[in-house]
Amino acid sequence: MKNLLILFFVAITSFSVVSFSAEGSQKYVQISNQKQTESDKIIIYEFFWYGCPHCYNIEPTINQIEDNLKKDTILIKVPVALRNTWEIHAKAYYTLQQMKLDDDLHEKIFSEIHVNANRLDTEEKLINFLNDEGHDAEKFSKILNSFGTEIRVKKASRLANQYQITSVPTLIINGKYRTSGSYVSSYEELYDVVQLLVDKERLN
Repeated sequence: MKNLLILFFVAITSFSVVSFSAEGSQKYVQISNQKQTESDKIIIYEFFWYGCPHCYNIEPTINQIEDNLKKDTILIKVPVALRNTWEIHAKAYYTLQQMKLDDDLHEKIFSEIHVNANRLDTEEKLINFLNDEGHDAEKFSKILNSFGTEIRVKKASRLANQYQITSVPTLIINGKYRTSGSYVSSYEELYDVVQLLVDKERLN
């Protein structure tokens, strides 16, 4: 009986190791058979949070993906508030987007937080940052607290729930595939995986 128990334990342990190894080699996960319905184009959703160091580190790869998009593909940045303290950053992104300042200030906000150690986690800090950058801080504050911004943040949260986003950064390709830096060995490989999945969607 003792020998049987030992053999059973060894078998279970071996199976667990094999399963983990197989999962570790997977570069993406198929989460659905149905593509997103928001657009006729192939959509790459990037779920991120400004306070996340991995989101900051992945930015050059996201830029590379965006720079090499073909006309049938778009990348949509989704600032997700997985915790209540993240909401101010989600509101900040959508405020900048409505002011058409997101292209100019998106990476600067990342740098301000992760290089200059200014967390920008209050409205006052964000307003001071906008002032320092020479933009209309009063307008920023008004839009930050507007109903339109609140609706955008809620839509982002619903989208995150739909795709069961539990960590950032996470990329969803056309509503069907999920990948992130944790699935690959380098950001260069992540770029290749995204291109592979976009190509798969083109064939479909």
